[in-house]
Amino acid sequence: MSTVGTSRLKQDSTHSIFRMITGVLFGMLVLLAWVGLPFDLPFVGFGLASAFIFQVIVRPRWLQLASVMLVACALVLVDSFLLRKGHVHNLLSISLGMLGLVSFALLGFQTIWAEGEEKQQLKMVLIPAAALTFFTLASQRLLNLGAILSPNTLDLYTYVFDGSLGFQPSFLVGTLFQRVQIVREIGNFTYFALPLGIALVYGGHLKRNRSSPWFVLELFMSAGLLGYFLYLLFPATGPIYVASHSFPNSPVPFSQISLRAIPVNLQIVRNAMPSLHMAWALLIWYNSKPFSRFVRALAFSYVLITILDTLGTGEHYLIDLVVAVPFSVALQALCTRSIPMRSNARLVPLFGGTVLTIMWLIMLRYCIAVFVIHPFVPWVCIVGSVTLPGWWLARLLAASREVSQHSSLERGSPTDLSENCQSASTQ
Repeated sequence: MSTVGTSRLKQDSTHSIFRMITGVLFGMLVLLAWVGLPFDLPFVGFGLASAFIFQVIVRPRWLQLASVMLVACALVLVDSFLLRKGHVHNLLSISLGMLGLVSFALLGFQTIWAEGEEKQQLKMVLIPAAALTFFTLASQRLLNLGAILSPNTLDLYTYVFDGSLGFQPSFLVGTLFQRVQIVREIGNFTYFALPLGIALVYGGHLKRNRSSPWFVLELFMSAGLLGYFLYLLFPATGPIYVASHSFPNSPVPFSQISLRAIPVNLQIVRNAMPSLHMAWALLIWYNSKPFSRFVRALAFSYVLITILDTLGTGEHYLIDLVVAVPFSVALQALCTRSIPMRSNARLVPLFGGTVLTIMWLIMLRYCIAVFVIHPFVPWVCIVGSVTLPGWWLARLLAASREVSQHSSLERGSPTDLSENCQSASTQ
């Protein structure tokens, strides 16, 4: 046998051993995740389900999908009746989490043994699924640090602003949630289903393969990281934690409120201002523009539903949602690298959205008396804070679309990633 052949044999043997070791370690990681992850926490279960969504969108092989669902059902039964002894809370979250875990395991082992282009494509599915799950889990833990740094919150300031509108929006929608069970159940589901929406947007961009899907992941994670620092600047919880049992039936007139920072239970996270839930829902809508009209309509509907969810559950004040608008537009501009920073289409929404966000935090903290003069004042401010960033966003998305179309013409017709995966696996 030639020296080249011997060297090739040794190299193949080394790769096989490396893959076996990697496979064993990956299998242990999956096993630890099954035992250790709190699947009954909605954001964890829904976040892990992103792996299954990616698999459905990018690698729709029905035999594999059916196998994943069957194994996931078996794990749910084992988890529910053997490990939890029938004491199951949030079965939906557990089921989605198991579905995602099995899908993640399958994609992981396929990635280890794949070659060339298919390996890279599988990584584009596997890494974001792991990142999204880790991000949702870590964010829940990090939010608890805010309570230690800010034992007192500024909820009364946001409460007074909402009251200056002439009514308390969260209490009004909260009454609807309290009286209509189906509205409450749908609201709770869609509130925690946010990671699924993020996964669908990423999966859609990944399948289209017209722009880097990492942009989408970077966008949503940047929102979480920057939003966390804003939580520290303006710590607030939500009306349900301040009003307690009086929510949503007995709002105190804002004129009777003495403005001050108030102590709130340290177990309650300070994640109200601005509403990242609203910001993420808006980013889902912004980045659904390349998709069909039906998908864009669904994304916009999710924005409207999120408004009801965040208010009806008592997790947010209306002003939290308003501040999320300029914040999300600034983030979209920050992460849209296809347009040069010096371009007005990108610079204006980035600078303007940032200024509006910071101005709201300052005005709410130090100039709240301006808003209580007359309901006309806060309503004008709200309309301006929504329409102006909306105009900036329209210009930004139009400029980004022009760049994308120009790049597509230069590269030629884009290919479907799912077709690439299938063709690579058959070669």
